[in-house]
Amino acid sequence: MSIESKKHSLGFLDGVRGVAMMIVVLHHFGLGFFPAINYLNPEKIHLGNGGAEMLIAKTPLNIFFNGGFAVSIFFVLSGFVLSYKFHQSGSRKLLTEYAAKRYFRLLLPVAGSVVICYLLHLFGLFSHQHVGEITKSQDWFQGLYSDMKGLGDVLKNIFLDVFLNNDNRYNAVLWTMTIEFLGSLLLFSFLALMGNNKKTILLHILVAAVILCTDKKFYAAFILGSLISKLFVDGFSFPKGWKGISIKLVLLITGVYFSSYPQGFFTEQSIWKPLAWSCTNSYDLFHVLGAFCILFVICFDRNFIRFFSIKPFLYLGKISFSFYLLHLAVMCSLGCFIFLQLWKPGTYFVPFLISFLASMAVSFLVSHFYYQFVDKAGIRFSEKMGRFITKGDGTE
Repeated sequence: MSIESKKHSLGFLDGVRGVAMMIVVLHHFGLGFFPAINYLNPEKIHLGNGGAEMLIAKTPLNIFFNGGFAVSIFFVLSGFVLSYKFHQSGSRKLLTEYAAKRYFRLLLPVAGSVVICYLLHLFGLFSHQHVGEITKSQDWFQGLYSDMKGLGDVLKNIFLDVFLNNDNRYNAVLWTMTIEFLGSLLLFSFLALMGNNKKTILLHILVAAVILCTDKKFYAAFILGSLISKLFVDGFSFPKGWKGISIKLVLLITGVYFSSYPQGFFTEQSIWKPLAWSCTNSYDLFHVLGAFCILFVICFDRNFIRFFSIKPFLYLGKISFSFYLLHLAVMCSLGCFIFLQLWKPGTYFVPFLISFLASMAVSFLVSHFYYQFVDKAGIRFSEKMGRFITKGDGTE
């Protein structure tokens, strides 16, 4: 595949992003209503003897409910997309422009979601605090939207704390924004210092390895995404025939095994016991490496590229940021309210299913318009601010 044809095929990355977003959604519904899936804890089962829940929890099926893996995909994708044109051109000026507009690209959609969550709290429309005891997720639910203050604090949160202090009090999903913002700046700085030279790939590997040895492992995902992007631009391809197929299978199996590593505390009783090394001290390591392995195969396999380029996935990718920002608030307000109205002892699954379907329908509807009127406005705003800040900058 030529570089030019690749340029026109990058839409598949939106498809991957859309699927990852849906995994985050399933992860949150799992945390809220089927915590045994997340924590491998048989004391938190809800359906019968818990066979279905524990099957998901103890097998790689967990990957479809694994939020840590999904956000790792987000970060690797960001590394790929934000570095792609630099690897094509080698222009440091491009990095300056990207860095100048990055904050403003995220600001409007984030601000809108914070305001929505604050208003839901202000008018008493959140119902999640009353659901936790029924679903055995009280610890998780109690931490959501629970420390909201006045308007001044809201503004400080929007403009500063979300992006620099990992403050997600006003919208629980915004814990990723500090990593997304600072990770982007880290990537731009790394690329500016590294430039395009013969040691580019080696430097990517070394820097990512160093970061993975720290307690900020998610930041390595941006460097690993840039590594895939560099190889993509350079025209990398797997060997033909069985050799290439074998390499892809090894990477996929390794990626799924790592990516499905659970976020609970019962890994000693699971297939992930060999990964429970004391020196790792975090599942983030395996989620980042797993996301890298899986995305590496997807980016260099025609069948995966075609699969993730189908229209439903592309649409999910288009609205994915909006959906990500809003779905948890919908779940904790409308979804939990419906569940409480329908739930009676012995009727757990049906109330859950109705609340899930209603939450998804409303989230899709709201996200569609949020994308049209807020997210797109954020993109236009960032372009204007980027041009204003870099006006007259002759950096090369």
